[in-house]
Amino acid sequence: MKALALLPATLVLGLLTLSLQEVKDVKAPAKQDAKAEAVVKAQKPSYPLSTCVMSGEKLGANGDPVDHVVEGRLVRLCCKGCIKPVEGDAKSVFEKIDAAVVKAQMPGYPIEKCLVSGEPLGSMGEPINHVDGTRLVRLCCKGCVKGYKKDPAKHLATIDAALIKKQLKTYPIEKCLVSDEPLDAMGKPVDMLYGTTLVRLCCKGCKKGFLKNPAEYLAQIEKARKPAKRGH
Repeated sequence: MKALALLPATLVLGLLTLSLQEVKDVKAPAKQDAKAEAVVKAQKPSYPLSTCVMSGEKLGANGDPVDHVVEGRLVRLCCKGCIKPVEGDAKSVFEKIDAAVVKAQMPGYPIEKCLVSGEPLGSMGEPINHVDGTRLVRLCCKGCVKGYKKDPAKHLATIDAALIKKQLKTYPIEKCLVSDEPLDAMGKPVDMLYGTTLVRLCCKGCKKGFLKNPAEYLAQIEKARKPAKRGH
């Protein structure tokens, strides 16, 4: 403190300002990382591509895929070398992801009316296939995109509820994927979506087990959907 007192006031102020800036610089990346992690967590379950959007390589072929966030959107890459090209051509990258989202989710889309206007899809001409992150949202016209953006969480919740209701009718497994117990062994089954796929569990405690290896459990659902091959 005595040493600071001997320094000119302007120099002391400058040192304090520099120290505060250093603190801000340390905190800022942490906030950015947390935001990026939230984007990855929300968008990864319904990410539609199994190949790198830049190189075309199979994701995982060069080690663990790189989950990179650009302008609030998840882009999965084969390696860190693809990060810079993606950031330099984000528009075309998003177009590729959007097209893949529409192709993957259109067949199972559960609602025949516009989420915003309530009008039947097609009543205003060709419906608008809007992509929010990695989720398909179908609207009756371009004017409803603005309305959707006012409360996207509300509208996505409506789609989620409709997806669960639709897929319950044909859900192919009567046991919990994680515990292998009957779905009603612990009371009312837990119905959740992973991306746009219904997953049924016996209790909330099994959700953590499912999330440790979702690909394995989703493969079980897909296998159960396919009819067994008949012997010749």
